[in-house]
Amino acid sequence: METLTIDAASTTGAPSNLTDLWRRRTHLSHDEMVSIYNLVKGALRTYHPPELQSLREDKEELIAQFIYSKVLRLEPGHGESHASEQSAPSTGYAVCAYFRRFLIDCLRSASYQRDVSMELDGIGQQVDERAHVVDDPVESVLSQYGLDEARVRHLARGFISGLDRYEQLVLAGTLGWCSGGKGGLFGLATQHQIPSYHYRAMKLGVTLKKSARSEDFASTKIGRWIVGTLGIEISLDNQTAILLILNLLAVESSQSMS
Repeated sequence: METLTIDAASTTGAPSNLTDLWRRRTHLSHDEMVSIYNLVKGALRTYHPPELQSLREDKEELIAQFIYSKVLRLEPGHGESHASEQSAPSTGYAVCAYFRRFLIDCLRSASYQRDVSMELDGIGQQVDERAHVVDDPVESVLSQYGLDEARVRHLARGFISGLDRYEQLVLAGTLGWCSGGKGGLFGLATQHQIPSYHYRAMKLGVTLKKSARSEDFASTKIGRWIVGTLGIEISLDNQTAILLILNLLAVESSQSMS
């Protein structure tokens, strides 16, 4: 059975200066180029899209190519960027969506296609389905499931309102507004006197055992909400959408507790 990696770090917003650097990416100083390189690499650290398995280069090499050609646009003929300011990523999941689009482009190129095994049934169809993505990486992902950001955030607010006070605090302490607080979830639980906080985190789905698989996350409260309400199965193929949804859930958690 495949294992779906749900890492809270992957759902957190990208540092605010990433958006600024991205908008000025063709006119950066050396130090700024180093900064955006490290920010993008950090956002992709725990991200492992399935397309990586079909490419002969390792992940680190592909990330370097992505940053060189798509982020810094250093390839000949790719100087100025004509993308709108709104397309600059403001969150980690947006960086992941851009990287996955880059990998799909690699798969579509002739130099990579000849290395793709014919035994990978459906790979051509999967690539074609994702070939014509919209400029907004969030809508690009959600539209594949008949969703948009406004609807997901509305449903997230409904989900959060159905949690009890302790569960809302646990959600905030792991994904939401105080996830970066001193002492982590333990510190939050101590401060707010949350009983059985670790058990609550496991049942909610914000904490998983290292050996947990897709079906384990699917049986949690968040997992059941993603499957039952949003209609997205918990599987490796849907990891990008799931991480994106967790990010939006974190945003709504932060707003509900503010």
